[in-house]
Amino acid sequence: MLTSNHQQEALCRAYAQAIAALAGVATTVPTPDYGIDLALRAIEHLGQHRQDAGVQLDLQLRSTTRAHLFDTEIRYDLDVATYESLRRTPPIPRLLVLLVLPEEPTHWLSQTVDELIIRRCAWWTSLRGAQPTAATSSVRVAIPRSQVFSVPYVQALMRRLAEGGLP
Repeated sequence: MLTSNHQQEALCRAYAQAIAALAGVATTVPTPDYGIDLALRAIEHLGQHRQDAGVQLDLQLRSTTRAHLFDTEIRYDLDVATYESLRRTPPIPRLLVLLVLPEEPTHWLSQTVDELIIRRCAWWTSLRGAQPTAATSSVRVAIPRSQVFSVPYVQALMRRLAEGGLP
């Protein structure tokens, strides 16, 4: 049986892939994984064909039951190595996507013949250009609750990236 951490990781990947699918965005899984868990790729419609538009967004996926939820933000302790990787400014933008699950594993997911429900929500943040840290183990990251990782957000973001913008 998978560890609890691996189950959370799989749920977060499934969540992000489901959002991407409904947003009309392709996904790829970098192999081997060197800090990027999932890449989103814009697809363009050219005449009778669709093709990769060359627009990519890299995601670092995290899942937790230990985030601190407040009215306006979620606070999460991110390991320093990941923080440093996400604050860099590589040509391909990177986001942290954080799925916050209930504390009790039996509440993470429910299924009936009519629906499959992953409890709680995933939020995103860009740490691009954030200040370096003197911390040695973790950095507390604040994610605005308005930054839900959703279908409309992914669609708008991929359009913005295609126009040369950033997350």
